[in-house]
Amino acid sequence: MNALPITLPEAAALLAPLGRFPRVALAVSGGPDSLALAYLAARWRAAQTDGPALSVLTVDHGLRSTSRGEAEMVARFASELGLPHSILTWEKSGAPGTSLQARARAARYDLMAAHCHADTVPALATAHHLDDQAETFLMRLTRGSGLDGLAAIPERGSWAGIAVLRPLLEVPKARLVATLDAAGVAFVSDPSNVDPRFERARWRASSAALATLGLTPEALALSARRLRRAREALDRAAEEFLAINSEISEAGYALIAGDALAAAPHEIALRALAQLIGAVGGGETAVRLAKLEALLVALQADPGKPRTLGRCRIEPYAGRLGIFREVRGAGLPIAELLPGQKLLWDNRFRIELAAKAAKPILVKALGESGWRALRDRSALASSLPRLAGRTLPSCWRDDRLLGVPALGRAGEDESYGLACRARFVSVGGGKTLEQGLV
Repeated sequence: MNALPITLPEAAALLAPLGRFPRVALAVSGGPDSLALAYLAARWRAAQTDGPALSVLTVDHGLRSTSRGEAEMVARFASELGLPHSILTWEKSGAPGTSLQARARAARYDLMAAHCHADTVPALATAHHLDDQAETFLMRLTRGSGLDGLAAIPERGSWAGIAVLRPLLEVPKARLVATLDAAGVAFVSDPSNVDPRFERARWRASSAALATLGLTPEALALSARRLRRAREALDRAAEEFLAINSEISEAGYALIAGDALAAAPHEIALRALAQLIGAVGGGETAVRLAKLEALLVALQADPGKPRTLGRCRIEPYAGRLGIFREVRGAGLPIAELLPGQKLLWDNRFRIELAAKAAKPILVKALGESGWRALRDRSALASSLPRLAGRTLPSCWRDDRLLGVPALGRAGEDESYGLACRARFVSVGGGKTLEQGLV
């Protein structure tokens, strides 16, 4: 049976969650799934007297010679829909061939989240659909994933403090293609989608054979949805445990009672650690369940020994277990911030320099020497753990430390009157897009 296009009333029901936000960015690559999202969202918004301001983001990952042209094609399509569009370019880093698709995916979200912070857009919508859900379930199954992994793709998550919505998660891909065909909208096909070097492409090629065994996308997505219910119940229990036994500081670190962690049910302890590591580390890629299990065992066997996982350093502090941002290799980011500009720093802090500021500033980690200097002039700074203090974003001009905006006026050189604010985006709880036990 041929797939039917999505009607406007159906689109209105699917896209209703977007209406809770004043502004929403749509992640659009040029493929049929995301073009359908943009087309449906534009029609849905045009049919309303009020609703979110929509914009379109396309990441040029540079992995194919045609990627720039595809991004420009999306720009023309967005213009036809009356939506503003931005192209974000990925500057590749890391060793060639090392999990290229995973790195590209993380980079896409990092770029889009940074753009959303800079443009005061609180939510990002992606076009993941039912077939994606089924493929993710199978991929996780082969890795021996636990409950969280098999719950697959969440309908809503966050990335570096930006809400991520997936309104099409229950829609088969065939209906998205049918929607574009009916509207006469052309789209591009990513050759990696059928390249057998990539795992997802191999599963996609096996879909017909799996369907003859009853493993249809609908059946697999149903299993994922039911597992997601169980995951949500366990997550709530973990959040209640954390509310009693831990705290996340606006200075970018967390503390948890080690005895309570040791006494908690194993599953709750794992989830609690995963949430705190995800919040403090700023790394949105999931920590592998096996590594998290090994960390918990190690902490129970020798709680006094420092450990590292997920861009975090975990060690005792003031009678509790402290979780701090780890510093290694090239260190933490360095970025110029112009007057009136906002930026996302280290995927952890949203920083804004007031338009009235006289000159740009340089934002970088406070570091050991900066921490010692600030500690000498600020009682609040001296009360913070050293490991947390040295990884705070600090503001500099002409090699002079102007202040540490995450500490408010306590971290400011009043002779400069620094008009800069910083917010730790993980404060306030909530899971990140990829946190969990996979």
